[in-house]
Amino acid sequence: MEATSQLRQAVLTWLEQARDLPSIPEAITDVALSTRPEFEAVINAVVSAAPKSEHRDLYGKVDGDWLPRWSTLLRGSGLGDATRLVAQGATVPVEDVADSFVAFCTAPAPAAEDWLLLTGDLPVGTRIPLGRYTLQAFTADELRQLGPMPALQGIQPGGLDLDLLAGAPFVHAPNPERAPYRRDTGWFDFAGPRPESLHWRALLPLVLWSEELLHVDAVFGVERGRYFDLNRNQVPTTIQIDEDRDGVPEEVEVRETGQLLRGFSRSPAATGLLFRGDSEDRRSNGRHHQRTESSQEARPPLGASCPSPAAGLPAHLQG
Repeated sequence: MEATSQLRQAVLTWLEQARDLPSIPEAITDVALSTRPEFEAVINAVVSAAPKSEHRDLYGKVDGDWLPRWSTLLRGSGLGDATRLVAQGATVPVEDVADSFVAFCTAPAPAAEDWLLLTGDLPVGTRIPLGRYTLQAFTADELRQLGPMPALQGIQPGGLDLDLLAGAPFVHAPNPERAPYRRDTGWFDFAGPRPESLHWRALLPLVLWSEELLHVDAVFGVERGRYFDLNRNQVPTTIQIDEDRDGVPEEVEVRETGQLLRGFSRSPAATGLLFRGDSEDRRSNGRHHQRTESSQEARPPLGASCPSPAAGLPAHLQG
């Protein structure tokens, strides 16, 4: 607990010293900030509060020694952005920034997840299981908590406007095969199929449900509380003319939603067959045998009327 308090105080001291930094961009890049003598105190506090034995993903080798990566502490956590904002005279909630940084360094590393942003609109709070995936619509505040520095949302230059994404349909699932993102440089894999094709088990029910063309706007990675890799350029927007309080027309940027998924969440029970779990749950021969016997016992007598297999499906799927 004492080490955690010392880390928080080290961050507050660092941000206070940032007020005296030159505001020119070249002097406050992450690389430039990492070489400042004052940053050594932050690194030492991280070593005490988040030792390598418990937080291996924070560390890298520097001249043969294991030390916290400056790129992770500044860029990955959002502390670098907060420092630049302070240096440029912006109003920054430094107490919240310090708390977020401490949580970033000391919390257990979260699981990596695959996320897809779909074109469409859903009522906020919608949550529908699709096998191992989940179709979900979040509030803007819930989305803010997914990143490492919620207090900076809305004041970071070039940042993503999460208010545009309230009610946006996201499909997400844990990906135990993907390592956490924390690395010094990003990488790109140009081989293989389109990213969304790897998630066809989640997308197929949605294709069957709607007559509209299913469109995936973005496929990205998430580590809750650490990393939310959705770029603002991946969110399709348009300009809408609204009236302000005085009745004066003004241009407002809104997310393009189209018609996809409208009305989808109102009757999820009618589509139980589409959302029943993964094929992995159906591989057991014993279970298959039990289902076969059950279906034979429940088979209606000849001549009895049977419900249409299309009952409950959208009109365009009923023969």
